[in-house]
Amino acid sequence: MMTIESEGVTPTYMKLAQIKFCLALPEYANDKALKEQLLQGIKENNMTPYYKEVCEEFGWPVDNSLVEQMTAANAKKMEELEKEHDKHLMDEEDQVTGIWQAKLDYLCSIGDKKAATALAESKLEDATVPKSHRIEAVFTLFRISYFHNCNIKGMKVAIEKASELIEGISGGDWSARNKLKAYEGVWSLAIRDFSKAASLFVDVVPTFESYELADFGTIIRYTVLACMIALPRQELKKKLMHHGVMAQALHQQYQDLKEYFSSFYDGRYSDFLICLARVELEMKRDPLLFPHVRHYIQEMRLRAYKQILAAYRSLSLDYMAKSFGVSTNFIEDEVAKFAAAGRLQCKIDSVAGAVVTSNYISDAPEVSLDRNILYQQTVKKGDILLNRLKKLARVMDF
Repeated sequence: MMTIESEGVTPTYMKLAQIKFCLALPEYANDKALKEQLLQGIKENNMTPYYKEVCEEFGWPVDNSLVEQMTAANAKKMEELEKEHDKHLMDEEDQVTGIWQAKLDYLCSIGDKKAATALAESKLEDATVPKSHRIEAVFTLFRISYFHNCNIKGMKVAIEKASELIEGISGGDWSARNKLKAYEGVWSLAIRDFSKAASLFVDVVPTFESYELADFGTIIRYTVLACMIALPRQELKKKLMHHGVMAQALHQQYQDLKEYFSSFYDGRYSDFLICLARVELEMKRDPLLFPHVRHYIQEMRLRAYKQILAAYRSLSLDYMAKSFGVSTNFIEDEVAKFAAAGRLQCKIDSVAGAVVTSNYISDAPEVSLDRNILYQQTVKKGDILLNRLKKLARVMDF
């Protein structure tokens, strides 16, 4: 079993994508510390193509002397890799393969999207390349799309191709399948499939080895966020706090995520909303999660409202507001909005200042409609059917 102490190392350049994304947000556009952090990372990795891309996107002046310096370093490294290739050309195929993979990794590390994509695609389509190495090439294509602005289309194509290649391996390849779970989990988050992401991440955390994609902390965070919105309450503790490596990580290193879970699970709703505010801020800084912030925060508040209302047939708005640490007007507006949309099985008694619920509110993602809602839907569908029968009667000759 993997332990936190055995955690691998994620390439430093992979972390620059999030910094660049933050600088594109209005609230961080003039953050000098973030800008310096991004430029420092670019210099350390001699990321000439990426530097030019960043300067063009943000309208920054190009430092020509820096470009010349980094370009020279790039050329020198590529020359060394070419010499290694020529040296081992007549040796074992694995050695030659290792050299082109090293070249591909280097192109990725300097942010040369065009050259890296071309090399990865050429090896992917080359039938003479061993299938295991072609799988690594397609994983690299996924990382290229992930790093460069979370290109969803490119990520989707890579996942489909990786799945096809891995399924075609006779006898299976545990390492490749394990990696695919991590990559597909990230992809599932990108397309807002939280249920699938939760399932994949819970499986992959104990044996996580895809450090070239993300660090272990990021995967832990993604796992908690996906589980919190996707799993029924009764499954949360089992998957998060009784799950070996996951529980160890939450207890030892990720106290903020542990508090996010426990405040919800224990019904400490005011603490939960504070944690949810922190989650919202983190999601806004993550290019993968940013498109889903509003949906996620809304759904998590809804889950909390369902949980507190599940035990009551009637609950005062004042008590509910105090439980969440917000104003009565806020709670009333929120509950009214969800009730009107059919997401909460309740109604507001303004005279009594209370929320009146049905006898049972499901905690599962698939919410069962109460009798009133079912009655309204039946009447509506009945009216539609009667109207259609009337139209049919007009054109039929009895």
